[in-house]
Amino acid sequence: MIREECASCGSMELRFFLELGSTPLAGAFMDKVDDDPDTYDLSLLVCENCFLVQLREVVPDEVLFNQDYMFYSSTLAPIQRYHRDYALDLIQRYPWQIKDLTVEIASNDGSLLRHFADHGGRTLGIDPAGGPSQVARDSGLDILTQPFNRALAQDVRAEHGQAGLIIANNVLAHVADPHDFLNGVADLLAPDGVAVFEVQYLGDLLAGNMFDHVYHEHRFYFSINSLSNLLQRAGLHIQGIRKTEPQGGSIRVSVSKDWTKARHHQLYTESWLRNIDTYSSFQGRVQHVAHRLFSLIDQYRYGTIAGFGATAKSTTLLNFCGLDSDVIDYVVDTTPAKVGKFTPGTRIPIISPEQELERGYPDLYLLLAWNYLGSVLRKSDLSHYKSTKWLVPIPYPVVL
Repeated sequence: MIREECASCGSMELRFFLELGSTPLAGAFMDKVDDDPDTYDLSLLVCENCFLVQLREVVPDEVLFNQDYMFYSSTLAPIQRYHRDYALDLIQRYPWQIKDLTVEIASNDGSLLRHFADHGGRTLGIDPAGGPSQVARDSGLDILTQPFNRALAQDVRAEHGQAGLIIANNVLAHVADPHDFLNGVADLLAPDGVAVFEVQYLGDLLAGNMFDHVYHEHRFYFSINSLSNLLQRAGLHIQGIRKTEPQGGSIRVSVSKDWTKARHHQLYTESWLRNIDTYSSFQGRVQHVAHRLFSLIDQYRYGTIAGFGATAKSTTLLNFCGLDSDVIDYVVDTTPAKVGKFTPGTRIPIISPEQELERGYPDLYLLLAWNYLGSVLRKSDLSHYKSTKWLVPIPYPVVL
C-alpha cells in the first residue's frame, strides 16, 4: 500500500524527504545465495501538518511478519543489563501500579518482563513472534502469542482485569494502525495506571545521519511533538520523558489517562523538527555518508573485509551503499538462526565466531552493529583482533 494520508492526523500534505531505493525486508535473511527476495520501496514522508515521519510504502503485516523472527533479547548482554536497570527503575517509580497487573506488549523472550514476575506481581506478555514467546513461556511467564490491538486489549481486560502498568518498547513504530493500538492501551489501562513507551527519537536519527534505521518494519519515526499528538487522540497524556540509549537515541515516555497530570516539556525545544527545511537536507547528507563509506572501504580492497553483526539495519546500509559480496567477504554474527544464511539482497555469507576463528580475522571490520560500539570494543576477547581496523559507518564514517 502506498500511503496517501498521514496515519496520525489524516492530512494529505505529505512530503518526500528520503529515498533509499527498493530493498528487501530487513529480516529476510536468505537460505541460499541465489535466492531472489522481494523488494519494496524504502522512502520517508513527513506530514506538513503534524510532522509525523512515516514510510511511503506500507508492507502488509502478513508479508512483513511471516518470516522467522530471529531476534532474542536475552542473547545480548547489553540488552540484559539494560532491561534489568529499566525494570528496577519502573519498580521504584511505580510501586502501587505494579501491585496490579503488569502487561508488556512486544515482550519477546521475556528478558524485561521476568524482572516484574520475580518481584512478585502479576504479569502478562503479548508478542506475535512464536519463537521468542515460547522461550518466555518456558521460563514460566504467562504469554499471549498474538499481535496487540484494541480487540485483544478488551479480551485481556475481561479475563485479567485492567493493568496498573503497561510497557511497550520499540513496538509503536511497527504497528499498522497506531490509533487502534493506542486505543487498546487506553482500554486496558487502569484509571490510575501508567503506560510506558520507548521509541527511537527522530531528532537523534536526523542529527546522527542514522538512515540505516529506516527499514520496512519501522513504519513511524517520532518526535516528542508528533508522539504527544498521537497519544492525545487516544486520551493518553505524557507525564514524563527520559532520553535513553537504544537505537542510537530513544525517548521513554510515561503516560496516563489523567490530563491534569500532563506536563509541558520545555527542556525539549523541537522547533527545528517542525521546520520543513530540516528534512529537505537529509537526503544529501545520507548520500555523502554513503560516498565516504565506500571510499574508506575501497582503501582495503586488497585485503579481507568483514561485517560485524548481521543486524536488521545492516540490510538498509549494505543495499543503499552497494556493499555486496563482491566487496564484503562475510559477516560474523553470534545468532545461531542467522549463521549459514546470506544477507538480504547483498548475498554476503553469515558465519559464526567459531568459523571466523578457523579462517582468520579480517583486515577491516565494518561495524554494522555500530550502536554497540562501546560494548564491542570493551570485550576482553578483542585482543585477537590486534591487526584489524574498525570502520564505524554512522554518524560519519571513520576508521579506528
